[in-house]
Amino acid sequence: METRASYTLVGAFVLALVAALFVFVVWLAKIQFDRASQPYHIFFSGTVTGLVEGSPVRYRGVAVGTVTDIRIDPENVERVRVTVEVPEETPIKADAIASLEPVGVTGGVYVEIAGGSQDAPLLRSVADGIPVIASRPSSIAEVLDQAPRLIENLILISNNLNAFLGEANQKAFAETLANLATATAGASSTLKSTDALVADLRREVDAVSKQAQTLLVNANRTVESVGRDAGTISSELAKTAGELNKLTASLVSTSDQLGAMVAENREPIRDFTNETLFELGALITQLQDLAANLSRVTSRLERDPSELIFGGRAGGVEVK
Repeated sequence: METRASYTLVGAFVLALVAALFVFVVWLAKIQFDRASQPYHIFFSGTVTGLVEGSPVRYRGVAVGTVTDIRIDPENVERVRVTVEVPEETPIKADAIASLEPVGVTGGVYVEIAGGSQDAPLLRSVADGIPVIASRPSSIAEVLDQAPRLIENLILISNNLNAFLGEANQKAFAETLANLATATAGASSTLKSTDALVADLRREVDAVSKQAQTLLVNANRTVESVGRDAGTISSELAKTAGELNKLTASLVSTSDQLGAMVAENREPIRDFTNETLFELGALITQLQDLAANLSRVTSRLERDPSELIFGGRAGGVEVK
């Protein structure tokens, strides 16, 4: 009786567990059935290698659905039709674009839906039947399409390298390197000579600069001295001009007095004409020589005031 009772309890427990599991499955299936989904078609003109049924579908990086069917487009054998299902509430816009993107380094790919502006209408509201999401070539497709050309270019480059690195070219390259080493050594020697020449030029420039500075200092001193002497000469010339004016006035007065004296003393002067006339002629000659000398001195002073101090410039000025 006790063994039979134990079997009954075990059987009842198993039946209850199976019933609970069945209820859970039904509840989970009900949730899945209640969740409506929206299918979309995507047409790819390139390869879809790595894409399988059940591959994820992402919208702006967010997982929103799965791939449910992959087949050649019955209407155009140059395209592959991929069917995806996403929740009905997913806002797929009319200007959204789908592409295939790799999943790490595993070789698998997934469908990435990008784009879609806020003002664009929903895709399913403007499509009859199953909406079609526009597609663009993926980076994988571009790489696979360019792979044969890339391999051909690599082979061509390899052949060119083999031809370039032949025995004759290797010898020429070795000679070029040797010539380059020789030229480098010569350039180094030339640079050293150039450095020495630059150093000599700098010393010469410094010496010339010092001499020029000394010359400028001496010239400034000379100009200052000439300026001071010119002031003195100008004052002396002013005094001389004043004295000449006084002498001229005196001569005029003397001439007037002589005229009056001659008028008053014609007869006595006639008596002394021989002696007085000779002396007067000599006096006038001396006065003319004096006036000429003063005129020459005045002209030379106006032309070069420093000549009065330093004398003539035939010998030049020595600058140390």
